[in-house]
Amino acid sequence: VAITQAALDTIAAHAFSEHPRECCGLLVGTDQAILKAVPVENVASDPFRRYEIAPVAYLAEIRRCRAQGGAVVGAYHSHPLTPPEPSPTDLEMAFSDFIFVIVGEPAAGGEVRAYVLQNERLVEMILSVI
Repeated sequence: VAITQAALDTIAAHAFSEHPRECCGLLVGTDQAILKAVPVENVASDPFRRYEIAPVAYLAEIRRCRAQGGAVVGAYHSHPLTPPEPSPTDLEMAFSDFIFVIVGEPAAGGEVRAYVLQNERLVEMILSVI
C-alpha cells in the first residue's frame, strides 16, 4: 500500500511523543494510498498496554472526510516496547477492509509495518512511500 512521507512522519512523531504509552490514530486516504495520519487520544483503560480509539473520534473523522474528501481507510498504533508485529489482541480487534499500521518501539528506530486481515490472520502489506 502507498503511504505519504507526511503520514509516516506524523505516526513516528506521535509514537515518540506518547512513549511509553501506546499512541493511536486514524489513516485517511483512498483505495490507492494512505494520504494522512490523524492522531487521536488513546482512551484505553491501560494505555501502557492497549489502545482504543473513541467512537466519537472515529465518527468525527468520517464526517470530516465526507465533507472534505477521502475516507478512513485504517488505523495505527504503537508498540512502545516491542517490534511492530501484531499481538493476539491486535488480531482479536481486527476487521476486514481496514489497514492496520503498527509502529515499533521508538528506541529501536520506530519501524513501521502495515497489515490487513485475511482468512482470520493479519497479513503484512508492503508500504511504499509516495
